[in-house]
Amino acid sequence: MLMSPFLPEFEYFLTLCETLNISRAAEILNMGQGSLSKALKKIESTMQGELFIRQGRGLKQTELGYRVQKQILELKASWEQGIQEGLEELETVAGRYLIGAHQSIAIDSFPNVLPMAMEKYPQLEIDFVLKSSGEITRGVIDHEIDIGIVANPIQHPNLVIKKLRKEYVGLWSRKLEDHEKVIYYNPEMISLTKVLGRFKDYKHIPISNYELLAALGAKGNGLFVLPNPVAERFKHLKLVGKKETSVDICLISHVDRPKTKGFTTLLELFKQD
Repeated sequence: MLMSPFLPEFEYFLTLCETLNISRAAEILNMGQGSLSKALKKIESTMQGELFIRQGRGLKQTELGYRVQKQILELKASWEQGIQEGLEELETVAGRYLIGAHQSIAIDSFPNVLPMAMEKYPQLEIDFVLKSSGEITRGVIDHEIDIGIVANPIQHPNLVIKKLRKEYVGLWSRKLEDHEKVIYYNPEMISLTKVLGRFKDYKHIPISNYELLAALGAKGNGLFVLPNPVAERFKHLKLVGKKETSVDICLISHVDRPKTKGFTTLLELFKQD
């Protein structure tokens, strides 16, 4: 955690805002209640107004208290962001990054890269978001996600797109023949219309999770619409007929995303996988 630039009294104040209880705040801060009360009076004197009013055994923030808390948190966040950006500009693989992918893609992409990256570069901090490829792509375009690994991304002027590998979608079943007239599919999958249209006389069952679809396929006797990496994790599943649709798995980032050392290192690790 980064060191705070604020006087200790302001950190005490933020703890009081979180607990609304002098006794509990003093316990968290490892200080006496009397010392904490004096610190609070010092801040209130500086602000020329009450920040809390007593309510039973606890505290309630005043309007001034809410405003002071908001200002301190905003200043603190701005300071931390500035320090973080400064660290990223150094020739050190460091920084916090948000990486997004669909769950089925993440299973094949993340384990080969991220544990090694975290071990080799301990100053990296990585958060994850698992959503549909469309949502991840939109998050990258909107500067909400740093790096995305997605299927068939849209062409967009703000995207840098690097193809990682090609996969395919097919019909899978335990039996190549004499399977039940039931077809299971993920409604989030793109380009399903033609596939499902060929099986109008089948019962259609949507399931919004590829891993569950494949697990059911390994036990059932229907048809299952699955990406090949997911299906191939279940040895009993066999491809029925030809490949239905090819899928490009791509690494995406925003064209204007600052090219810090940590960011470019992560990109290269995913490209090499």
